[in-house]
Amino acid sequence: MSNDLASGTSLTDEEAKEIRDAAIEKFQACAAATIFNWGNVHMCEARKKMDGGREPAKEQGGPPGSAIAIADEFDEVERLIGLAKERFEEAIAIKPDHHDSHIALAQRRYERSRLLSAAAGMSGDEGKVAKGHDAKKRIAEAEAEFVGAVADYKAVFATLPDEVPREKTEEEKAAFQALVDEAVARGDEPPPDEEPSTKGQVRVMLGNTLFEQSQLAARLGKEWKSMLDEALENFHEAGCAQEDIDNAVSMHYGTRMTAGGK
Repeated sequence: MSNDLASGTSLTDEEAKEIRDAAIEKFQACAAATIFNWGNVHMCEARKKMDGGREPAKEQGGPPGSAIAIADEFDEVERLIGLAKERFEEAIAIKPDHHDSHIALAQRRYERSRLLSAAAGMSGDEGKVAKGHDAKKRIAEAEAEFVGAVADYKAVFATLPDEVPREKTEEEKAAFQALVDEAVARGDEPPPDEEPSTKGQVRVMLGNTLFEQSQLAARLGKEWKSMLDEALENFHEAGCAQEDIDNAVSMHYGTRMTAGGK
């Protein structure tokens, strides 16, 4: 912005103020997005260090089971998750309505709850208490983080604006129809007609959190079905494929134990 423009020499004071305010808003958004992405780097590294793969399918050739978290590098993952939290909070301090950072803070709590569950030996059917950890303490911490993550997701969901679907171009419509035709020819379920909205994505994240929370409750012998029901409700509302939902339910620890499976 030139000095003349900034000072309002060729504009009225009101016009100059509008331009300055618009510029400030854009700079805030850019700064918040940069710091948010910085935090995401820490979270990606943390997820990589706690990735224990997936449980085997119930039957050969079946879909993979639930994701397994590991606590082999517990202290380092905690450090990275803490750094991510600092970055997300810095982004919000710059731009209080930076929705991505609010969502990321909820996701951070979800990931930390999985780490704590792993340290308590509650991740995967063959999980063991990590060396140097008190299982009872870690379970209590994990339960608290799950509760906090659910509350955070619901809070940010309530602040998200409704999104108006963008009209596809003729080329995009043709490309999408080609994908549908290919899926039908393979006998697969056609892809969704629209990209998920931010609200839809948050519903999926909330569903995932409730799903994992219900698995922990099932492993502890506590009531879990209501949490699973709420998770499935969010998956449905988000437009998740029914086949994917059914596969997830079939792999749920509580569902398998109720059916006498392993």
